[in-house]
Amino acid sequence: MKVRVIIGAQAAYACITTESISLDIRLESGRSAQRSLQEFAQEQTDKALRLIRQAQLANEAAAILENQGVTA
Repeated sequence: MKVRVIIGAQAAYACITTESISLDIRLESGRSAQRSLQEFAQEQTDKALRLIRQAQLANEAAAILENQGVTA
Protein backbone atom coordinates (compact mmCIF):
# COMPACT_ATOMS: atom_id res chain seq x y z
CA MET A 1 0.00 0.00 0.00
CA LYS A 2 1.11 3.51 -0.81
CA VAL A 3 -0.21 6.57 1.00
CA ARG A 4 0.40 10.15 -0.08
CA VAL A 5 -0.95 13.33 1.44
CA ILE A 6 -1.72 16.03 -1.09
CA ILE A 7 -2.33 19.54 0.17
CA GLY A 8 -4.20 21.86 -2.16
CA ALA A 9 -5.46 25.40 -1.87
CA GLN A 10 -8.96 24.30 -0.77
CA ALA A 11 -8.39 20.91 0.92
CA ALA A 12 -5.97 18.14 1.75
CA TYR A 13 -6.39 14.52 0.69
CA ALA A 14 -4.91 11.18 1.61
CA CYS A 15 -4.38 9.21 -1.58
CA ILE A 16 -4.29 5.49 -0.86
CA THR A 17 -3.22 3.07 -3.57
CA THR A 18 -3.08 -0.72 -3.46
CA GLU A 19 -2.77 -3.32 -6.21
CA SER A 20 -6.54 -3.45 -6.56
CA ILE A 21 -7.93 -0.04 -5.58
CA SER A 22 -7.22 3.67 -5.36
CA LEU A 23 -9.01 5.81 -2.80
CA ASP A 24 -8.82 9.54 -2.12
CA ILE A 25 -10.06 10.68 1.27
CA ARG A 26 -10.58 14.33 2.06
CA LEU A 27 -8.83 15.19 5.30
CA GLU A 28 -10.54 17.36 7.90
CA SER A 29 -8.84 20.66 8.52
CA GLY A 30 -7.53 21.24 12.00
CA ARG A 31 -6.70 17.55 12.48
CA SER A 32 -3.61 15.56 11.68
CA ALA A 33 -3.79 13.31 8.63
CA GLN A 34 -3.62 10.28 10.93
CA ARG A 35 -6.47 11.47 13.14
CA SER A 36 -8.60 12.45 10.18
CA LEU A 37 -8.12 9.00 8.61
CA GLN A 38 -8.94 7.29 11.91
CA GLU A 39 -12.15 9.31 12.21
CA PHE A 40 -13.06 8.51 8.58
CA ALA A 41 -12.45 4.81 9.23
CA GLN A 42 -14.65 4.88 12.33
CA GLU A 43 -17.46 6.69 10.49
CA GLN A 44 -17.32 4.16 7.65
CA THR A 45 -17.29 1.24 10.10
CA ASP A 46 -20.33 2.68 11.90
CA LYS A 47 -22.17 3.10 8.58
CA ALA A 48 -21.29 -0.45 7.54
CA LEU A 49 -22.59 -1.86 10.82
CA ARG A 50 -25.86 0.07 10.41
CA LEU A 51 -26.26 -1.24 6.86
CA ILE A 52 -25.54 -4.80 7.94
CA ARG A 53 -28.16 -4.52 10.68
CA GLN A 54 -30.70 -3.12 8.22
CA ALA A 55 -29.97 -6.00 5.83
CA GLN A 56 -30.42 -8.50 8.66
CA LEU A 57 -33.76 -6.94 9.61
CA ALA A 58 -34.93 -7.00 5.98
CA ASN A 59 -34.03 -10.69 5.71
CA GLU A 60 -35.81 -11.47 8.97
CA ALA A 61 -38.89 -9.56 7.80
CA ALA A 62 -38.84 -11.43 4.46
CA ALA A 63 -38.71 -14.75 6.31
CA ILE A 64 -41.66 -13.73 8.51
CA LEU A 65 -43.69 -12.74 5.45
CA GLU A 66 -42.76 -15.97 3.70
CA ASN A 67 -43.90 -17.99 6.72
CA GLN A 68 -47.17 -16.07 6.72
CA GLY A 69 -47.69 -16.75 3.02
CA VAL A 70 -47.66 -13.06 2.11
CA THR A 71 -46.87 -12.52 -1.58
CA ALA A 72 -47.71 -8.86 -2.15
